[in-house]
Amino acid sequence: MQSWDIVISSPLGETRARLDFEVADGRLVGRMTGKGGDGPMEDAKIDGDRLAWSCRIQKPAPMTLKFKGERQGGTMAGNVKFGLLASGRFTAQRREEAVTGG
Repeated sequence: MQSWDIVISSPLGETRARLDFEVADGRLVGRMTGKGGDGPMEDAKIDGDRLAWSCRIQKPAPMTLKFKGERQGGTMAGNVKFGLLASGRFTAQRREEAVTGG
């Protein structure tokens, strides 16, 4: 599982969220959690380092965000569409998860 801190830049300002995903059976699956809500990645696709997914939020208004971006090592960046009209950018930094032994 990869965990990322994501910053979404919209016409209303910046929003921070967490994105957790993995490739399972050749499919990209995961979940995004933030102030706008919590939900699964939908319509998720991965092609090399290129990713695309959508996620529904409830705040500031119910809508579907559509992301398209590219990973480069521990960073990711791309575009995001907010519903039908507005668009913005996103950046993400991979989280350094603590490794625990047993």
